[in-house]
Amino acid sequence: MNHYETSTPRTASAIAAIAMTAITIALLIVAPANVEPDSLGLFVHGASKLVMPAPSEVVIKPAQIDVVAVREPSLPIAQVRAEKRKPKQEG
Repeated sequence: MNHYETSTPRTASAIAAIAMTAITIALLIVAPANVEPDSLGLFVHGASKLVMPAPSEVVIKPAQIDVVAVREPSLPIAQVRAEKRKPKQEG
């Protein structure tokens, strides 16, 4: 009986995929969790120099908005009575 032998490119691709997954997890999850707070000081110092514009007052004209609504005429509701059915006799 002949035994199946895996080809080298398939094995190499599997190893490369596992390696790339490990690198991705390390860069996107583990590395940001290990960043020391001292290194974040540069970002905070740079953000403190930002100049925010002064708030301005907004005037809404007209100061009052009137909403007019018209209700549709109500339709008469027909009441339907359920009939009591007599049970059928077996036999």
